[in-house]
Amino acid sequence: MESSRPIYLILCATYVLLIGGNWSISVPNIKLPCLYGVPHKNLLDNQTVSPKPAWIILGSRHVIHEQGIKFIFKDSPVNPLPFLKEGLNDVKCDITPYFTANTQILWPGVNTENVLDTWYTYTVRQDAGKFHAVTIFAKLSEMAQKKEEDTHHALATLMVITKTPNIYVKLMGSALLDCAFTVDHRADVSVTWSYRGGGSPEVKILSYNGITKKLHNNWKDAHMWIEQLRNGNASLLVTNLSLKSEGLFTCAISVASLLIEEEIHLKVRESPSVSLNVASVVTLREGDEQKFLCDATSYYPLDVNIQWLREKKNTGFLPSLMSNIIYSSHRKNHNGTYSLSGFFLYTASPQDNGITFTCRVEHESLQKPIRKSVTVIVEESLTWNFVIFFIFSLNLVLLFCLIMFFKGNYFMTLQKQNDIISKSYINSYWSC
Repeated sequence: MESSRPIYLILCATYVLLIGGNWSISVPNIKLPCLYGVPHKNLLDNQTVSPKPAWIILGSRHVIHEQGIKFIFKDSPVNPLPFLKEGLNDVKCDITPYFTANTQILWPGVNTENVLDTWYTYTVRQDAGKFHAVTIFAKLSEMAQKKEEDTHHALATLMVITKTPNIYVKLMGSALLDCAFTVDHRADVSVTWSYRGGGSPEVKILSYNGITKKLHNNWKDAHMWIEQLRNGNASLLVTNLSLKSEGLFTCAISVASLLIEEEIHLKVRESPSVSLNVASVVTLREGDEQKFLCDATSYYPLDVNIQWLREKKNTGFLPSLMSNIIYSSHRKNHNGTYSLSGFFLYTASPQDNGITFTCRVEHESLQKPIRKSVTVIVEESLTWNFVIFFIFSLNLVLLFCLIMFFKGNYFMTLQKQNDIISKSYINSYWSC
C-alpha cells in the first residue's frame, strides 16, 4: 500500500559525494518516513489492519524520538536512498518482511543468531515514474542492554533500481530497459530477463549464471552487455519492437538466496498522420457544396479524437466546435495501427466568406493536438438583376450593330446610284 502521508527528508549537515558511480553518504541524520507491513484482515474481528508508520534512518548516533518502527542503517556500499539524485517529490516508501521460505541465508556481516525476522525489503517509488527501487536489508543482532523498543539496526545488502518503470516506444523502434544493482560485497550475480504479454505465459528472454559465467539468449532482438555486470549494469536493449512486444519485462537479480525482481512496463505509442482532402484555401461560389474530410492514419493505441472547429475572421470570438460531423469506423492497418476519418458537407454562403475550418486531432502519443486548417473564399453567384441588365445591354449592342449595318448598306446603295448617274453623264458628253 502506498503512503498517503507527505514524504519528506530531514537532512542535518548533509554531505553527499559521488564516487565511481556509487553514492558515498556521510550524514548525522537522514530520516525517510515509510509504511511497514501490508493491509490484511484481523482473524479475530475481521477488521482491516493498516500498515504502521516506520522510518528509514541513516547516520544517527542519537536516540530517535519519531513515532513508529525505526530501522537505523549501518554504513554500507549499498546506497539505501538512491532517489536522492531524483528529488523527493511524490515519493512513496513501503517496508515488508522478506520471506526466505525457511532457507538459511549466509551473508557476510550478517549474524542471524537470536534474531527473528532477519530479512526485509523496502520499496521506494516515484509517482511520476522516474524510478522504482527495491532494497533487501538485514536486521542485525543487538545486545539486550542496548536494544530500544521498535528501534532496530540494519544493513542494506542488495539493491535493484530501474529508471524506466514505464517506457514508451514507436513501432519497429528500440528501447533500453534500465536495470541497475548494487551488492555490499563482491559476489556472483545472476541475471534473468523475462517477458509476459497480454494474456500470454511468461517467456524467458535471456539468463546469465554468475557462477558458471554462461549466457543463454532466447531472443535475437535482445542484448545485455555481460562486461557491464561488474559495474552493476544489467540493462537490456530490445530492438525491432512490434505490437506483440507490448507487455511486462522483468529484470531478476539474484545473489546467494536473495532475489529482487524489477518490473518494466513497455507500451507502443504511434502518433497519427493527419491530412485534409482539400488545399489550405478553397474558392467556392454561393450555393456550391463541398465535402471537407480529415483523415488520421497509422496511430496506436486505438483511442483518438477528431474534431472540426469553425472560426469567422475578424469577429474576436473563439473557434466553435462543429456538431454535424460524420465519422467512419476505425480501420485496422496491416501493421496493427488504426485510421479514422471525420467529415462534413458544407454549402457555400456569402456570409461565410473568409471562414476557417480547423481539424483538431488528439491522441495519447501527442504532447499537443495536431491541427490542419482550410480557409474558404465564397464568391457571389450571378443575380437576376445582373442577368436582366446583361440581356438589356446585349440587346442595345445588337440594335446598335443592326442600325450601323443598315445605315452602311444605305450609303453604299446611294453611292452606287451616284456612280451610275455620273458614268451615264460622262458617256453622254463624249457621245456629243
